[in-house]
Amino acid sequence: MVQQTQRDPQEAYPGKDLGSRDFVATDETLSNYYEGLQIDPDWYTDQSPYGSTVAPSMTLTAVDGGFPGAGFKNNFGTLWIRQEWDSFKPIVPGERYKATSKVVDVYQHRNRTVVNQQVTLLTLDGETMAQGHHHQSFLLDQSSGKVQLRDPKAKEGARRFAIPDGEALESSGHVITLEMCGSFFHGNANYHTNKEAARELGFEEVVVGGRMTLSYLGDLMDKRFGMGWYEGGRLDIKFTNIVWPGDRVIAKGVVTDSVSENGGTRAKVAIWMEKEDGTVVIVGTASALQ
Repeated sequence: MVQQTQRDPQEAYPGKDLGSRDFVATDETLSNYYEGLQIDPDWYTDQSPYGSTVAPSMTLTAVDGGFPGAGFKNNFGTLWIRQEWDSFKPIVPGERYKATSKVVDVYQHRNRTVVNQQVTLLTLDGETMAQGHHHQSFLLDQSSGKVQLRDPKAKEGARRFAIPDGEALESSGHVITLEMCGSFFHGNANYHTNKEAARELGFEEVVVGGRMTLSYLGDLMDKRFGMGWYEGGRLDIKFTNIVWPGDRVIAKGVVTDSVSENGGTRAKVAIWMEKEDGTVVIVGTASALQ
């Protein structure tokens, strides 16, 4: 844990309560989600396992935003490096929920300072819908110039790796364009949508948001496991390489095992996303009830 001698109330520190806010998956939110990812919404509307419309599971990625004080004033080179989620109920479009958040920890990872932000999504009656941990990293020792990125080929496990045995899962490939980024992030100008904003944070190009790439993995799990993913999904992934506009990405997984749990079974999944040349950009594990 990082020890801080003086706490700035506008910046993250361990134990900081970030408060609460309302969350609604609006028609606009979902329209931007589908358009930004270029995925067909029919499964979530006409083919939902609930017989009624549900939001994609990774609509959750919009829940942990909107909490001031979850980072630092110097956000140069900021990158999302890890995400964990436990899901218990699906998000119903148009229904109002409550999101609460706190900073669990602030720690060092290589040359970066990382904020572990916990977010809990609740019904208005207090029932937990989902809980996640968002690990956002910062280069606090640098505030200008260019971010020095490690060569993807030099990263351990960052390229092709030994694929485990089991049922293979794979989505259609998607070429992520700058226009798609703009749609997904509601037209807001930031380093995920605007080259000038990206350069201000030390990146030569727009950085495709982790919310977008992670959502393709969520779509893969939604359609394979349905209710078992929505009501008992667990996810723990790491972002290993940056995706740039123009990159083609493919969400993949392998169902590696099935274990007994509370009278039922839980499927364990090795999950990852790679570029067309095999460079892995996300790697981790997931599981769902069967």
